[in-house]
Amino acid sequence: MSFVLNTIRPIIACLSLALLALGGVADAGADEPWGLLERVRDELTRSPRQADFVQSYIPAGFSSGEQEEGRIFIALPDCVRWDYQSPYAKSFLLCEETVWTWNEGETSGRRQQLVADEQQGLDLLRLSVEALRGRYRASLETSVGGELEVLLSSLTPNDALRDASFLIDADSNLLIGLSYHDLEGNLTRFEISGYGPLGEGTVFAPPAEIEWLAE
Repeated sequence: MSFVLNTIRPIIACLSLALLALGGVADAGADEPWGLLERVRDELTRSPRQADFVQSYIPAGFSSGEQEEGRIFIALPDCVRWDYQSPYAKSFLLCEETVWTWNEGETSGRRQQLVADEQQGLDLLRLSVEALRGRYRASLETSVGGELEVLLSSLTPNDALRDASFLIDADSNLLIGLSYHDLEGNLTRFEISGYGPLGEGTVFAPPAEIEWLAE
């Protein structure tokens, strides 16, 4: 697997987030899960968003692990950007078929063109809900606290994700938590807050002053 795909694997769930949430979900309690995912994806396509995230990565067999935080910018169906702010400042930008990665203060970054057989977990962002139905089983539950939870489980043993969980606040109709296990059993978990419109600017343009090294 290439350098870029190895680097962005811990943030596959953010790609899932771009597909599945950050928009309002009206009357989701009575909705079947695939219909809910289709509607939320449409909402995010119509209204690009940004939000804060805290990411925890817990290796299989451990009860705790690394934690990072930052901000995500989403404009489906074309672009998603993650700006990690701590403990290390780094950015990832995906637009159409190209991924750029760079660290704050460095003069060079990496650029890679994606092809279908390299996408791995990127399918959660790049495939339609109809295509996802062929790869995952979905269910919709209500948690003890009243939040709505969408659960995905893989239908094939070699998929990039074993399962995923999306937690939606029933009062605000916003995604407040997301987690998934990869094939090795490692857990990635997100807490999401601070929603707002995307606003003005060029967050989806890679920095012009950086030398891009092709993968």
